[in-house]
Amino acid sequence: MAKVHNLGHPPRRVVALQLDGSDNVLPARGDAVRAGDSVIGAITSVAVHHEEGPIALALVKRTAPEGVPLVVDTADGPLAAAAETVVPADAGATAAVPRLPRLGRRRATE
Repeated sequence: MAKVHNLGHPPRRVVALQLDGSDNVLPARGDAVRAGDSVIGAITSVAVHHEEGPIALALVKRTAPEGVPLVVDTADGPLAAAAETVVPADAGATAAVPRLPRLGRRRATE
């Protein structure tokens, strides 16, 4: 967390997925997560919640759109999913990291 706070935007973010449980199909770790035709991330873990049914965590691109329906590509076919943001896309945006001068680009003193 300190690295994100001090250096700025991470390249990926975590989302919680509510999976369609009508077919009793669970994705495997590493299965692709798609928004439309483009792959935006991958499944990291899957579980069956006692009230919510099948759920999963996924790492997606920071620039992935929020609020759009997602599809998880499983070995048994596509599986519909709804995303709940865990880490917002603007996480780390408040970091004001100063640019450090490069050592190799110093001006020669005369």
